[in-house]
Amino acid sequence: MWQFALNYFRSLRTYRDLSPDAGVRRRINAQLSNRSSLSVEEWSQLFPLERPIAARRLLAFVYSQLSTYSGLDAGKLRPSDRLIEDLQLPLICWYDWPNQLCCDFYETFQIDIGEEFDESLLETLKDLVLFLNQRLQSPDSIPSA
Repeated sequence: MWQFALNYFRSLRTYRDLSPDAGVRRRINAQLSNRSSLSVEEWSQLFPLERPIAARRLLAFVYSQLSTYSGLDAGKLRPSDRLIEDLQLPLICWYDWPNQLCCDFYETFQIDIGEEFDESLLETLKDLVLFLNQRLQSPDSIPSA
């Protein structure tokens, strides 16, 4: 019985450690509040990518998923926003957001990026989009079976 109670209280502490920091998220949303919120079409124009049809689908994916993971209005994000320094993604997202991104990318595009995705190597939002676009355009990105 005591073990159950101890496990319960440990899980509460772990949950708090792994969950998004709501205070940091509110602060970043407040910092972004002076920016205009762009629609996905307007936002996509900030990222000049080749192959417009594939790029449009990728940018709509990033726009949607980034909002889901971070709780930020993706329409207020800009390509030059730094993932860690400006947006604080490790603090405002669930701890497993990189894994979730890889799973969602696979579900959407049938391309497994799990082995090569390392968010710590990407500085800006533009870097993230370019990485994902490169994986879409790569000749060896044959859909996994």
